Amino acid sequence: MAQVQPVLIGVLEDNPGHFVGEPHYRAVRAVFHKQADRWKAFPGDCSDHDCLKAITAKYPREVDWTISFDGRQLGRATSRTPDAFEFYSSVGQQIITSKDVLPTVGQPSQEFAGFLGEPVYRPLIAVSQPNYRDPDGWKRAKLSETETLAIRRQFRKRFPKVANCLKGQSDKEKPWPYEDSNITAQKVYASKRNWIVASVLLAPNRCDGPSDEPFAMQWFVITPQQEVRWLDSNMWLVDASDYDGDGKSELVFAIDDYNRGGYRLFYDDFRQRAVFEFSYH
Repeated sequence: MAQVQPVLIGVLEDNPGHFVGEPHYRAVRAVFHKQADRWKAFPGDCSDHDCLKAITAKYPREVDWTISFDGRQLGRATSRTPDAFEFYSSVGQQIITSKDVLPTVGQPSQEFAGFLGEPVYRPLIAVSQPNYRDPDGWKRAKLSETETLAIRRQFRKRFPKVANCLKGQSDKEKPWPYEDSNITAQKVYASKRNWIVASVLLAPNRCDGPSDEPFAMQWFVITPQQEVRWLDSNMWLVDASDYDGDGKSELVFAIDDYNRGGYRLFYDDFRQRAVFEFSYH
């Protein structure tokens, strides 16, 4: 009997060169695979060069990918795993061997730059089977006043006490009784099944250096029953589609944190997740 191949999710990335003067390069980073009824992340976090060589054995040798965005197929690509990953930040990145023109969406932007801070093309989801439809119909949306108040209440439960600085001087940090008006929605998406995900930001942050957790981008989910739950922080939505063909869409977020990159996949109505994460140095 023929063996059923697992569904794999990768991300077609635009990457700055590793050294000054090197051009950008495109690669497909293998990040998740379906195992029975659960999504699993490929190993991503290496701390030495021996790991960068040994870890390649845990990745598929070669994959034919379907590239998609917003429920549409954009192209195809074939990629293979190298004998060793050269850098900590390149774990999971496969070399593209096909000759087809690789798709892009929009123009290079700082919005997708992550920790490296250089404008790049938007990452695009790659899937090993042609599963790119979005049956849940995720689209940009706006929060109602009731939903905004509910998210602000959850934000306050998670961050009841916040410290801030005066005029950007970190040595003047002190308790800050922030107002509801300091918590603002940034991006909101809603599905046809009445689920909502929204990012909110607490501002202004007057301290120097990396933002403390309350000032990071926070994501919440609102269920069809109007229950609000915290999802995670320091991420942005890459895409949503039914990658395993089970009739429901999964959501893939990019991790955007200090010295950290990767992806988070949410599924089963946000009850479960898989996380692929790597460090830049």
